Amino acid sequence: MKYLRMTLPQDVIAPASVITEGRLLNIQLLPDGTILELSLVHIDPDELLSELETTNEPNQLAYEVVETKQDFWYVYQHCQPTEQALTLLRLFNDYQLMIMFPVVFDDTGCTIEIIGRDSDVQHGFDALPADVRRRASIDRVNEYSPQATTPRSDLTERQREVLDAAVTVGYYDVPRRGTAEDVAAALGCAPSTASEHLRKIEARILSSIAEG
Repeated sequence: MKYLRMTLPQDVIAPASVITEGRLLNIQLLPDGTILELSLVHIDPDELLSELETTNEPNQLAYEVVETKQDFWYVYQHCQPTEQALTLLRLFNDYQLMIMFPVVFDDTGCTIEIIGRDSDVQHGFDALPADVRRRASIDRVNEYSPQATTPRSDLTERQREVLDAAVTVGYYDVPRRGTAEDVAAALGCAPSTASEHLRKIEARILSSIAEG
């Protein structure tokens, strides 16, 4: 069994929707070519409802929103997918590939994990449209090994490097010994870049904890 983790542009898997930062918890392709999505997002409620009411017409067929105690919102949507999303979901079906949820969304794209038989994963990736394949970033390919999911497993490889550097310089010590500048120096990047990585890491981990 083969495991593939890759980052794709957001429009490849999701319709034009509120899922710009959050976690896609499930997606189902219906016989009529529409999809059902369940997402967990952290967004201002007025902005969320405004997006749902105005952005997706006529793609938005139905939706329902449920607020959690942690100010995260579960969003159920019945919508018309983009052509790229529809192509990808049908391709997964054709090659018997399984999506491992959640699919994590941020401003870098969507990080998706799939498993399948070795040849199916390879052939399925080769069958992606050329423009999608060109824009895909492969994070990991190896033999599938079931393991307990942890908040760290939601992070990209680069984010794990940043987290390790932050821990090493004492950024998360109490009291704090290291700064974002120290993290940047350890990574060889700009302080603003390190700060942005740290913000996204914290958002992903807190989102994971809140969902649990």
